[in-house]
Amino acid sequence: MLFGWGSSSPRRILLHQFRRIGTALQWPLKETKISESTKLLEKHWSETLIKEFENGKMKPSRLASKKYILSMFPYPSGRLHIGHMRVYTISDATARYYRLNGYEVIHPIGWDSFGLPAENAARDKGVDPREWTVKNIETMKEQLVKTKILFDWEREISTCEPDFFRWTQWIFCKLFEHGLVKRTSAEVNWDPVDKTVLAAEQIDNEGRSWRSGAVAEKKKLSQWMIETPKYAKRLQDGLRKMSEQWGEVADIQANWIGKCDVWRFMLPIIGKDDEFIDLRISDIFEISNAEFLILKKNHPMADKKATEFPYKLPIEVLNGVTGRKIPAIVVDDSYHPDLDHFQNSRIGSFQTDKDLAQQFNILEPKHKRVLTKNDIQEMAAFGGYGGYETSRTLTDWVVSRQRGWGTPIPMIQLENGKRVPAKELPVLGSDRGKKVDGGEFDSDTLDTFFDSAWYYLRYLDNKNPNQLASKESLQKMPVDVYVGGIEHAAVHMFFARFISYFLKDIGFIPTAEPFTDLIPQGIVRGKTYIEKSTGRYLSPDDVVQSSSQNALTLKSDPTVEVEAVYEKMSKSKNNGVDLAAMLDSEGVDMTRLRLLESAAPRAPINWGETDLKGIKKLLDRIASINSDVIASKEKKNMPINKETEEKIRETYNFFVRNVGMCLEVLHLHNTALMRLQGFTNALKKIDPVYLANSPEGQRAVKALVVMLQVFCPHVASEMWSALCPTDSIVSSQKWPEPDSDAHVEFLLMIDGVSGGRPSVDRRVVEEMSTEELWKRAEQNEHGDILRMMKEQGMVIGNHGVSSRRGTVLQMCSSGLAYSSPESKCFHVTLSCSVEGDKEENRKKIGKILDRIQAEKRKMDSKKSAKRPKKERKENNN
Repeated sequence: MLFGWGSSSPRRILLHQFRRIGTALQWPLKETKISESTKLLEKHWSETLIKEFENGKMKPSRLASKKYILSMFPYPSGRLHIGHMRVYTISDATARYYRLNGYEVIHPIGWDSFGLPAENAARDKGVDPREWTVKNIETMKEQLVKTKILFDWEREISTCEPDFFRWTQWIFCKLFEHGLVKRTSAEVNWDPVDKTVLAAEQIDNEGRSWRSGAVAEKKKLSQWMIETPKYAKRLQDGLRKMSEQWGEVADIQANWIGKCDVWRFMLPIIGKDDEFIDLRISDIFEISNAEFLILKKNHPMADKKATEFPYKLPIEVLNGVTGRKIPAIVVDDSYHPDLDHFQNSRIGSFQTDKDLAQQFNILEPKHKRVLTKNDIQEMAAFGGYGGYETSRTLTDWVVSRQRGWGTPIPMIQLENGKRVPAKELPVLGSDRGKKVDGGEFDSDTLDTFFDSAWYYLRYLDNKNPNQLASKESLQKMPVDVYVGGIEHAAVHMFFARFISYFLKDIGFIPTAEPFTDLIPQGIVRGKTYIEKSTGRYLSPDDVVQSSSQNALTLKSDPTVEVEAVYEKMSKSKNNGVDLAAMLDSEGVDMTRLRLLESAAPRAPINWGETDLKGIKKLLDRIASINSDVIASKEKKNMPINKETEEKIRETYNFFVRNVGMCLEVLHLHNTALMRLQGFTNALKKIDPVYLANSPEGQRAVKALVVMLQVFCPHVASEMWSALCPTDSIVSSQKWPEPDSDAHVEFLLMIDGVSGGRPSVDRRVVEEMSTEELWKRAEQNEHGDILRMMKEQGMVIGNHGVSSRRGTVLQMCSSGLAYSSPESKCFHVTLSCSVEGDKEENRKKIGKILDRIQAEKRKMDSKKSAKRPKKERKENNN
């Protein structure tokens, strides 16, 4: 019997058989509340769950598909905080969901272990940065193990280990080999506190360093730079294809890359091998007859002390396309402000700038050069002068850092002035600046963003001594779901995409885009007390609440007013939460539930506003159903009612479909919990004796417990063991599937925004082609919104369809499992994009959806009014 009390899932046979351990509580429950016993259950079940997880990975797999679930790796500061717990809980819940669906899941963890804090600690406390880092990793690993999150620890990496940064250096050398790395003397951003160069991406809107908070200074230094603008247009175009899954993250990165409608030419300064003017122009053909340049006074080449304009720089610039040496004129900002000066420069015109040309005796050639676009690009590319379409604003990635604790730059400066890559890798920290035959090693280290730009590849083959990763292991790319802070949407993810595109170009990896889907995570904010008059951050212990006026004041001086706000947690603000203490007091399951229930993953959480009341109530209600069903198993005299069976069946299909959609497609873990609550409420209305003895009732109760484990695995393990004492543990069960004739979600996603998710009979849509599905959507389920969008002049493009079939594990002769080709469709998602400004389009779509909902409510109201009074009363009851 399907999902019967004594059934044994195929996955149980596939993996292994555990010695059964009894429940921690006495079932049926009497006076005991399961919400008050979660720490006891954690202690009872955690070892068994971890062993089942580890032993399961040792079995050979013939599962058809993998899911690579990746959370952003932490910097080993030595202390795990609530923000870490949130991101890893989200990734763990997602990984558990896919394991239950029969996927081979990759869920690794590692350490972003190079960086300034270790070097600052070495300087301030006299400790070795490596010892400081390794000790912190050990401490944080112990803390992570206590969270009971199921990571693939055998894949663990650390970016400061030579067996990792050897391959960081290998990628750098490959970039150099392909002409994308150059040594350039340029104006850079300098952090006066940390004494190092900052990339433009590491400076905030106020011009301050992202780490030290100091105002960045401008300095001219010779630096290693990577020519990321060469990939800007491709990376920008790639974002359009990712907009459905990435949503606002694609917008953030697209805005950061900038508009890609200009042509870049790097024009060398005559007599200076490592300096050039970064010229970007709208019309590529202008370069053919460029005889002089116009630079704004803020251009890096301009004299910052100059007070009189215009003036000619004492340099000449090589037009790499024509071979002509041309002058550069610096002008004030008031000179032709209406003209585009991308990167503060443009080509001078003998019409617009006629007076300037005459003033500085620049003669206009008698004959115009006529070059084709192909000629221009070939000549520019041959000399390394650019000639490609790119962003108006994106600059080269400055990767040199004047610090010791980082990946050593694997370059050697020869005595003749040339620079070549090191022949043997890794180049160690002790080699920096050291003399070698014919030269010396570079003394700088790489930006730590370089380490995190490729780490996701090393997880797949982390012990390979001969390659970054084997070709076979790289077939596991791309990452299916990437979980992490939305603040990394622009910088880290841009560099990661750049490196991935490059490695695909040289044939090393199979896919260009490294991340398919994203779950951007909002920050956890703590309650923060600030002295109103001074802005000083206070400890909660220094604050009291006035009983008369309900106002906050300083405990030591009631006349001093204090305000309470929610801000990002920080030690300096006295608003942090001790995660270790919270895990000790509340336990893992309650902490997980609190983080997942409080808000959607993308939204911030105000920690002081969250509590456990609703969570505890939900657990106790599910435990009550479980307990009542267990107590009613032997009462077999209740007849099976077809109408009740069908009602339970519809309830089962509706909630299984909705919980799956929330976790897999919408990434709304909090909404998935709400759906479980709805499922619980629906089952609570049915006699437990009936649930215990009907096929549909048994299936529904078991499905509820199986789905619950994604959120609180230890509590669910206890419930399952009590419900099915002869079956394998809950984590070896299969995620419940909607019936073959049930309805499935027919979702429309427009630039990452949901345009509606009606349900349709899966048998109708699962075999339809893309063209047939879109035709049906326009004529039926999504007709209103698509019609209204067209009426408002919105141009829809990039029509796509995605779906997933449920996984049916079956047994083959060898005892292994495989995915049945008869698996049924689980959801169908239509995706499209709209031309124009995305933010404006989303506002329009929101208004259209509001209008559709208003019209629907109006129609429902009219239908209700037409029904007989008695019928309306019965429905309301």
